[in-house]
Amino acid sequence: MGGKAAILLVLGFSTIFLVLGNNFNNLANNAVGNYDDYYIQSVAHNIAISGANMAASLLFFDKTWEEGFEDVDFGGGTLNVIVSNNPYGASASGKTTICHIPPGNPSNSHTIRVANAAVPAHLAHGDYLGECGSDVVDNDMVTIVAEGTFAGKTEVVTIEFRPSNFSKFGNFYSTVSAYPATGDTFNGPFHTNGKLTTYGTPVFWGKVTTQSGLKKMGTPKDPKFYGGYESGVDIPLEFDTSGYAAKADVKFYDTTASNKITNLDLTFNNDGTVTWKQQIDSGPWSPDATVPLAAIAPNGMIYCEKGNIFVKGTLDGKITIVATKSGKTGAGNIYQTGDLKYKDDPATDPNSTDLLGMVAEENIRIQYNDDTKHKDIITQASMFALNGSIGPDDNLVDNDGVLKSWKILGGLIAKTTRVTADYSGSNPVNGYRLVHSFDERFYTQVPPHFPHTKNFEVVAWHE
Repeated sequence: MGGKAAILLVLGFSTIFLVLGNNFNNLANNAVGNYDDYYIQSVAHNIAISGANMAASLLFFDKTWEEGFEDVDFGGGTLNVIVSNNPYGASASGKTTICHIPPGNPSNSHTIRVANAAVPAHLAHGDYLGECGSDVVDNDMVTIVAEGTFAGKTEVVTIEFRPSNFSKFGNFYSTVSAYPATGDTFNGPFHTNGKLTTYGTPVFWGKVTTQSGLKKMGTPKDPKFYGGYESGVDIPLEFDTSGYAAKADVKFYDTTASNKITNLDLTFNNDGTVTWKQQIDSGPWSPDATVPLAAIAPNGMIYCEKGNIFVKGTLDGKITIVATKSGKTGAGNIYQTGDLKYKDDPATDPNSTDLLGMVAEENIRIQYNDDTKHKDIITQASMFALNGSIGPDDNLVDNDGVLKSWKILGGLIAKTTRVTADYSGSNPVNGYRLVHSFDERFYTQVPPHFPHTKNFEVVAWHE
């Protein structure tokens, strides 16, 4: 019995080891296969990432770049890069919507807009005209689609860009003629395309960038850059206001076709309406009309061609007002005639959705009148003066020897700075003491159709 038992025991263990050995072999083979798949996928992914980074770098250095890469040998595999919907590209006015299907990865299709000349090549690769289902092109976005292929496996990386908007600046000037000095405090990003000269110890809470460096004056020579400082940054103050005419659903202009200045008076009401009237040259004003904001500006813009806008009130909604010169002397200005504020003040209500943009081809001024002289003034908006400056009327700077406060929540973007007060030594004695706070909502929100820079910023990276 003992011998038989021993034989059965040996046979049993032999069978077990045979089964286990076969399983171990299968596991080893599967592990090798999984490692091979992982290695192939990783190499393809790294090729795609490299392509995305190279394309992003080229786009940052040359805003018009849209050629992409086609079947480039890279890292033992192949690299393809497509640039979709670049508004600054040579083919900006001639693009076609395509559903692009990456070879070897059909589940990662993308709707793109490419130059008309590139359409035949895309169709030959299996793409088709039109959108990929519900995937549509965001007209405000530029997209880089980078595809890395290795050993038959394709990985896709996409980057989405948009033009950086001027509204994200607390202060932006081509040149700074009034030196930031001791006692001055600046909130939000600050940029000048010239040299920044400081006097004493002005305080900058946001990041400061300049194109031509920094000059420190006064005693002590110690500006406070709490958000950091960087030189050599070029952000041209360029914007073509003629494009606004095509975007505007409602235009105010000289209806007599006599090439005369059009004046537009706006009073925003806290119930979502606006009261307006119009004047041609020095003629009579039209009767007041009160309408919902959506009726006068369906797409969020009030446009006055060869004219000036006079504005005050309490805004309930989102709007950008635009005054263009279009070659007409005396036009292209915005005049604030009284307090201009939001119904829901974002300083106390972070959920406020009210947004105001003011775009003047020339200047933005606080008008001298009974509602402004000898009074504190409130402005809640991002202000953009393309060829001029932002500030009070000359008579308000004198202000009969009275010193008041100009309380701004938003941004000042202009060709140059403007004096707001008369000084005795380093102290303002009449005019307006500037009390400026940056509306931090402008980091992520933009007034409708507000001007954007020619620089891109990354808003999304998908792998």
